[in-house]
Amino acid sequence: MTGKETLSFDEFATAPRRQRAATPEGQARANGEQRSEPARKSDPRSKESPEDGTVQSEASKALRQIKRARMKGARHFVNVNLDRETKRRLKLASFNMDTSMQVIMEKAIRQYLDANGY
Repeated sequence: MTGKETLSFDEFATAPRRQRAATPEGQARANGEQRSEPARKSDPRSKESPEDGTVQSEASKALRQIKRARMKGARHFVNVNLDRETKRRLKLASFNMDTSMQVIMEKAIRQYLDANGY
């Protein structure tokens, strides 16, 4: 296709539109009738009362507490730079012990912290 060729809208495959539920306003528009006054929808934010604000703040506090509780059990990661020889030894030990390198590192860190009184 060159730059001068154009495609028409009919050449594209499009899905049919969904049918909306019939409402009095929708039926009036379908029949070609127009209402003299536009329908006003109530804006829930415009009618906020002080009680709504407290409910909202309590809900946000509860959500923060849930997030904190979830984070207590979450794992935190530490990156460690190892030289090739140490990494090779760690990998060999994990293979021989049939465990992961991570478990060995966790045990070594705990042992070090316990030995030094932390």
